[in-house]
Amino acid sequence: MAICQHCENTWSYKGSLKQILKFRRKMTCEHCKHHQYYSQNSYWAMQMIMVPAYFILIPLLNIVLDVQFLLGLLIVTLLLVIYFLLTPKFLSLSNKEEPLW
Repeated sequence: MAICQHCENTWSYKGSLKQILKFRRKMTCEHCKHHQYYSQNSYWAMQMIMVPAYFILIPLLNIVLDVQFLLGLLIVTLLLVIYFLLTPKFLSLSNKEEPLW
């Protein structure tokens, strides 16, 4: 779970998810209202969760299993929901915005 680098309070799962779903790199701590940013390691960990889904699993579903379009769309939607539910577990914060590479 995310820990604010300014006040060192642990963010709640719900608070972390709400901040992530805003789709901004700058987040505000719900305790001290100080701005926090994704750490570089956290950002890469969250991206690496989705890479196998997009580049391995989805093409396999289409080629090997010959999945119909609507079923494939349902599977992709399910993967996105799982991604957003797992993302707060990998969130770590930084006081300053770090470069992504």
